[in-house]
Amino acid sequence: MSSADLGFGIFTALPSYVAAVAELSVSAALTDDISGAVAVVPGSGDWWQGMLAARAGGAAAVVIADPAVLPQEALESRPWPADIPVIVERPRLRPDVVADALRARRGGPARIVTVECAAPAAGLEAVIRDGLGWARSLVRGPLTLQVCSATAEARIALLDSGGSAGGAIPVTLGVAAAAGLHADGLLQVLALGEVRTEVTVDRQAGLTRLETSTEDGTLRAPERYESSARLALRRAIEAQSSGQPGTELDELLEDMSLTRAVLAT
Repeated sequence: MSSADLGFGIFTALPSYVAAVAELSVSAALTDDISGAVAVVPGSGDWWQGMLAARAGGAAAVVIADPAVLPQEALESRPWPADIPVIVERPRLRPDVVADALRARRGGPARIVTVECAAPAAGLEAVIRDGLGWARSLVRGPLTLQVCSATAEARIALLDSGGSAGGAIPVTLGVAAAAGLHADGLLQVLALGEVRTEVTVDRQAGLTRLETSTEDGTLRAPERYESSARLALRRAIEAQSSGQPGTELDELLEDMSLTRAVLAT
């Protein structure tokens, strides 16, 4: 069905995104023509090649849906040309929840950040990647790996923010391989300072909990009921309309590179 008169064209067959389009009936509509549309690239396969194919087909914007971690050889050696927006759906690292966390800190810097990840071996790399993404967001800058030690079942790493006006902010990462967990795993992030931020993400249980503690007490952020797919589509349409390509793909690749460095140690 043509989307020209119904909203921005969305090129996808993923059930979660088809449902999201139905919820955005005023601003979006399914289309079978990728040219000029927002193309949703499944993150379960080689999404890098899917992203390049969508651009070559004339997509106006690309959404990478919950991307898996790709092997290094699957990535193109040349950088993404950044001439169309790329929105990365990362359900463990929702941008609206990140914004809630930063807003609740009211400018109070984190003095130390701890990240704890647990997942079966098959899903562990993606959980670490998103945990490091949370740490990067909370320290508001890139991270640098300092030291890492590992056993057969666990891994501990020390990172820092690489320096800032107030000095480098230490980040500790604890990783546990847990065979009994769902592949989506568990993630907990704690940022300490004058303000305490605690984030817990359990995708299997449908839980994303954000709590902020100050001298006035502890406040739990309201639950976000919008689906991750719907949020990604809204952001893609806004990015295409504004003409701003954004930095999400660069941030994803940065988190992937750092995760590989941790696991390679």
